[in-house]
Amino acid sequence: MRRRTAVLLALAVALVLLWGPVLYPGGKAALVLLDIYSAPLVGTNLAALITPEPRYTETRETLGGLGMRVSWWRPGWGDRHPAIMLVNGATPLGNDNEATRQFGTTLARAGYLVMLPEFPFSKEGRLDPEAPRVVDAAFAHLRGLPETEGRPAGAFGASTGAGLMLAAAGTLPALGRADHLSVLGGYFDLDTYVAAVATRSMPGGVGWEPSEEARQRIPPAVEAAMTDVGDKVKIRRVFTLADHRSAMDELASLSARGREVLDRLSPATAWSAVAPPVFWIHDPNDSYEPLSEAYAAQAAPRSGRFVLAVPRLIQHAEVGGATKGQDPLSLARELAALLAFTLEVLRIAG
Repeated sequence: MRRRTAVLLALAVALVLLWGPVLYPGGKAALVLLDIYSAPLVGTNLAALITPEPRYTETRETLGGLGMRVSWWRPGWGDRHPAIMLVNGATPLGNDNEATRQFGTTLARAGYLVMLPEFPFSKEGRLDPEAPRVVDAAFAHLRGLPETEGRPAGAFGASTGAGLMLAAAGTLPALGRADHLSVLGGYFDLDTYVAAVATRSMPGGVGWEPSEEARQRIPPAVEAAMTDVGDKVKIRRVFTLADHRSAMDELASLSARGREVLDRLSPATAWSAVAPPVFWIHDPNDSYEPLSEAYAAQAAPRSGRFVLAVPRLIQHAEVGGATKGQDPLSLARELAALLAFTLEVLRIAG
């Protein structure tokens, strides 16, 4: 298997070296996949052999009125680059999450200036109705840098961070004018997501088993976001229900203030106003956000472009994922599909 995989990856290297100057996005797409998958598959990071090491720095910024740590990755060449902002999910490790850091390096190696703000609400696992405004302010900061002027700029959100990014894009100006938005395992409708975690089922009663982390962190986060005592009681009741429809009805009965919190954090509320192209990739076995959230976004009315990929070579909120146990033919198909998906994104990303 390793030998056949090595051949496949060698062809990707050839794409980078020979076709890259002609099909620039194709070269970048191949670099991204090489950086993610070559080390676990063949024991060597082939992308690192043919590109300079990205430059890493950290700063302290005030974004949307909140002070925070910001991590930056820049390509090892040149002064001006297309830009991508990463929006982490609710990881207590914040910017020290290894999967996110590796992805920042991957994108910089492919030629992008990468910004990773350490949003306090995400690190603390809070549902903050002001979060979309802060995420939008962070993207405005990235877009305002002299080194990104005139270059494409987009955002990549993972898990709950993707939901905040999309909610901002439908209601606020900076992300609303992004050149592209990419999602990795996000939620679309906060109501259906909360109901899925509570009842261990998706809309229609289809069974779904949330991760232990989701079961432990989502209930207190939703309750803490409620300011009305009656709403807190209703949220606690939601997490005792077994039927998805009943949970949805209970959430719909929240006070106007409680509904406002969930609606402001839900992309579904403003989905028709999300103008940038959206590229959504979702692990079919995701136990943090169910795959039904991606399909709901795909089916919802919207005039903008939407591309969905459901590969088996990823894990939740982690771009590099499950390669073990894949037979060579299946692996080749999955890598080809990921290359095609990545190429579509990078044609717009620059």
